[in-house]
Amino acid sequence: MTTTAGEPGVRANPTEARDLVERGIAAARGGQRRVAAGLLARALKLDPRDERAWLWLSGVVDDPAQRAFCLQAVLRINPNNPHARRGLAYLERQGTTTARPIADLAPPAAAPEPAADAAPAPPPTPTAQTRDWWIQWRWQRRETSRVRIVLWVLPIVLLAVALILHQSVSVARERALAALAAEQEPAFTVETVLATPLATPTPIPALEAEPLAVVESLTVSYLTAIDAIRADLRTATAAYRQETSQPGGASINHVAATQRLRATVAQALANLGELRAPGVLLPAHEDYRQGLELELAGLDAILNFYSTYDVANANRAALRFQEARAFIERAQAGFQAQRQLLGEMSLMSAYTIR
Repeated sequence: MTTTAGEPGVRANPTEARDLVERGIAAARGGQRRVAAGLLARALKLDPRDERAWLWLSGVVDDPAQRAFCLQAVLRINPNNPHARRGLAYLERQGTTTARPIADLAPPAAAPEPAADAAPAPPPTPTAQTRDWWIQWRWQRRETSRVRIVLWVLPIVLLAVALILHQSVSVARERALAALAAEQEPAFTVETVLATPLATPTPIPALEAEPLAVVESLTVSYLTAIDAIRADLRTATAAYRQETSQPGGASINHVAATQRLRATVAQALANLGELRAPGVLLPAHEDYRQGLELELAGLDAILNFYSTYDVANANRAALRFQEARAFIERAQAGFQAQRQLLGEMSLMSAYTIR
């Protein structure tokens, strides 16, 4: 490094300054005028007599007075520079006659007149030229390596994100299909999710205040209506399973199938609310109602999962389905026990409706 003439406090670093000039020129050609101005200004602080840096800086500054200052600096270094002369002439025609310095940049000292008997300056040594070429080559190689790494890593990251989303959808669908395969009711189960312990079922009362014939009639009517509701749910569940188990199915088809199953469960819940449950079946009736409500909550969570792909919605759906299965299985046990009781009573009572 050498000290610049006229600026004793600034040390010239031609190698680093040349690197900054090249980067500034590249930024100017790419349309990044502010970036180019900053790089060229830094280069001129290291080497104020860089003719190219002053010339390119005049092309990226916005103020005409600062542009004139840069062109005058070029002429101080090389009075015969044609580009600087044409640029100053153009600015004078535009009415710009004064030059305004750029902050932190001082004009370079004028080129000294060569003495008549002075020997010409020796050309740069091959060692310095080789070193500059080596630095430039290493910088270009480093930038190329960075671009290559980005081009390799970006597709891998995108592929990993796509695989994670696909796996999340597949896991949620497989959980639903596994539960549908095990049960004919629209209840889902997941082994890895622990449900909150449920309360002990309410004992079924053994006696009714109404006459036995009336109780049997109400019970038979209620169980017949329940069988119709359950048959509709089984049909809807089978259709849902067939639509969502097709290989390569689109998510929009799964969403439509889930919405149809939800509509069937909601209708079943509404039909259940219109039934009058006998006293002996009130606990099973309430369990079945809560199970259908949990089914609706689970299906809503599945729809939210398809819209956001948030795994928390899939876990929430699995938990609701497991709780729903517990209530529905307990209700089925109550219905089955009452059917057996009616079968035994029909053998002993002449008042049983046949």
